[in-house]
Order: sequence, then structure tokens, then C-alpha cells
Amino acid sequence: MTWVILVTLHMGDPFFIQHKEFSSEKVCVDYVSNSNNADTLAIEVIAVAGFNDPIIDISCVTRRDG
Repeated sequence: MTWVILVTLHMGDPFFIQHKEFSSEKVCVDYVSNSNNADTLAIEVIAVAGFNDPIIDISCVTRRDG
């Protein structure tokens, strides 16, 4: 099972961070929770959603392989 980051926005459609995959929920949550990764996550979100749509949630969810 692969874990990915799901970003939920106030107005826009939710989206997955496409090129980040994790082997477990703990590894994903640790990545999202680590302040050292905040800049990388911000760049990912801005690239998709821009600056004007507030983030409601960032979650780690499973993705079916295959």
C-alpha cells in the first residue's frame, strides 16, 4: 500500500502531491509534520492552487497500487 499527501482547499478541488509517495502512514505523517519540509510543501501547493485559495487540510491517505 502506498501513502500520498492529499491537500484540501477552501474553494478549489482537492489534489494529491503527485511525486511524493510513502511506504507507511507514519512516514507520510512524519514528513508532513516536519517543519523542515514546510517550504517544499508550500511550493507544491502554490504550483497547483496559487496563493489565494486557503488550505483546509493536509492529510496522508492510501492510494491503490496498480
